[in-house]
Amino acid sequence: MENNTNNSFKDKLKELTILYVEDDSVIRENLISCFKHIFKKTIVAIDGQDGLAKFKTNHKKIDVVITDINMPYLNGIDMIKQIKNINPKIACIITTAYSDKQYLLDSVDFGVNHYILKPFKLDILLKEVEKSYMSKFYIQELTKKNRQIEQLSKLFGSSKEQMKELKNEDKEYNAKLTLFSEIIQLLDRR
Repeated sequence: MENNTNNSFKDKLKELTILYVEDDSVIRENLISCFKHIFKKTIVAIDGQDGLAKFKTNHKKIDVVITDINMPYLNGIDMIKQIKNINPKIACIITTAYSDKQYLLDSVDFGVNHYILKPFKLDILLKEVEKSYMSKFYIQELTKKNRQIEQLSKLFGSSKEQMKELKNEDKEYNAKLTLFSEIIQLLDRR
């Protein structure tokens, strides 16, 4: 069973597009060489300003952002703040050599899914990508199922009043999904 789950996630990784932002050229090149065998596509940026520009250009394609914190021109946290203004649900992972509590608190405040201290093992990073992306994936799947149920309800001849009630319930459902997503992210950060 473990192997099937592992293979299933490896298959899912091959479908992901990652934005990887790192100013250290040695670290960046080493991880890029690994990422090209794991992910569908890796968009690479050399600093926060470059990362933000590449996110703006490719935001509909990017599934996960992996970034360093301390970089020239725009640090990772400020870059994530701006990225979250474009797509609040994007999964973001910070990798850093600094264990400063303020960075950690700031990153949590701005919706960072995971915070990994350097040096780290690739399998640890991949597990964090899995947690970050899969919570988003499950929310999307629940939303699709909700739409399917709503469509089936329409097929069975719901009245206008019933449809209004369904729309109100849909708002409540979406609020519950958002809360559920936030709880998953908080649990993943532990």
